[in-house]
Formats: sequence, C-alpha cells, structure tokens
Amino acid sequence: MQQLCEKLHDSLWLAVDTEFERVSTYYPELCLVQVSNGDITAVIDPIAIQDISPLIELLYQSSTTKVLHSAHQDLEIFFNIKESVPTPLFDTQLAAPLLGYAQGIGYGNLVKEALNIELEKGHARADWKKRPLTEDMLRYAADDVVYLGKVYEIFVEKLKSIEDQTALNEKLANLIKAETYKPDPDLMWKKMFAAKRMKGKQLDVVKKLAAWRELTARERNRPRKWILADHALIEMAKQLPDNKAALLKIDKVGEKIVSRHGDDLLKILSS
Repeated sequence: MQQLCEKLHDSLWLAVDTEFERVSTYYPELCLVQVSNGDITAVIDPIAIQDISPLIELLYQSSTTKVLHSAHQDLEIFFNIKESVPTPLFDTQLAAPLLGYAQGIGYGNLVKEALNIELEKGHARADWKKRPLTEDMLRYAADDVVYLGKVYEIFVEKLKSIEDQTALNEKLANLIKAETYKPDPDLMWKKMFAAKRMKGKQLDVVKKLAAWRELTARERNRPRKWILADHALIEMAKQLPDNKAALLKIDKVGEKIVSRHGDDLLKILSS
C-alpha cells in the first residue's frame, strides 16, 4: 500500500471510484477503492487491507485533482472517514452538459459516447463484500477508473474553449460542503412528498418525527426506513395516537418498533 501511494504521490490527477454496500446500514460500507493516474491503475481492498491511511493521505493531497463520475456517494464515504472530502475535485458527470452530453449521463454511456468503448455491465449489481473477488469483478472495477481518466483528459482540453464555467464551478463547490453529506435532521421532512401537503399540528409532528428518525438511523447505523417507514411516519402525524395500542394499529408499525421506540414516539406525538 505504501509503495503504491508513493508511486502515485506526484500525480497531477487521480481517477477515483469506489464499490460499496448500503443494504442494511445507514452509512455505506466501503468494499473497494479504485485509482488510476493514466499509467498506474490499482484496485485496493479495504476489507483485506485494514489500514488504508496511506491511501487516504494520498487522496487528500491538495496537489492532485481527484476525478470522479457522479461523485456524491463516493465522496460521502470519504466524508465519513475524515469529516471532509478530498479536494480539488472534478466530476465528469457535472461537466458533461457543458460539452454537449446529456444532463446526468451515466458512466457507461459517457464512455461509449466519448471514447466509443462499450463497457461490461455484468457486475453492476455485484456483491462487493463477498470474498474472494473474481478476476472479472476486479477487471470491471479497474475499468471504472481506467476510462474515467481518459474521459477526463478529453474534457480538460475541450473545457479550455468554454469561457463561462460558473455553473460547473458552483456544482463542484457544493460537493465540498459538509451539509451535502450530513443533512440537517430538522429538514429531513422535506424529502417526503406527503409531508409537504400537511399543515399545523400535523406538519409540526412530521418535522419532529423525521428529525428523530434521522438521528436514530445514524446512531443505530440502519436505513431510515428500517427505523420507521415514511407511510407510518405520515400516518402517525395524521392520527396522533396517544398510547402503544393505538400505535400498533398504524400500518407498517410492528411490535418491534413499539417495544424499542414506543416511548420516544409517544413523547413526540404528545408534544
């Protein structure tokens, strides 16, 4: 690991990608990190190599531009490690519309359009926690940064002729902000469409329940909807049950939820 990072130390840019799992947890579980500077490509297994601090140090070098595609989820992983993201950054998905590509274009389609290369799709939904990884999986993972670097080099040249890059720079700046990865619990209610149609006491309760759910999900490292489903949250605010028996009558609220969180929920509902 240390030798690899020393070889990559003077890179002007690094294409970076990750593979992770987020099925039963609030926080993504890092399974692989792929890096390439155009000459050296590496697939790093943080499950096998528990101390990846040399890699983290490399990624946080301010002298190296980190190149990602649709960077948010990858950067969230690093934010959870360091409470900040590696900079400077470049996101090929965000830059693509300036160069005539579709808004929100996927990586495979971008590689096909920019490089005329069709990427393998067989491992898009692979279980990246499973070991051992096959040669095909490792090749698939490596391709994510090999061709990302090539796209980046093309983009850098083409962007030289684009005078107004204000919108792109603003979007890249948003990727650096802490609130992008650690949203305010008090604003989580806005993610539920049904909540936006509520008013008065019901809306006040929805806001409190959504904030409680967010903090509880973080504390227990479980998906929000495993703590309390959106539908159940909305129905609680509408019905305002005042005891555990009434809580149990709400759809998607089982005995486990009431046993574990009933007191907290009733306290919020009565506030």
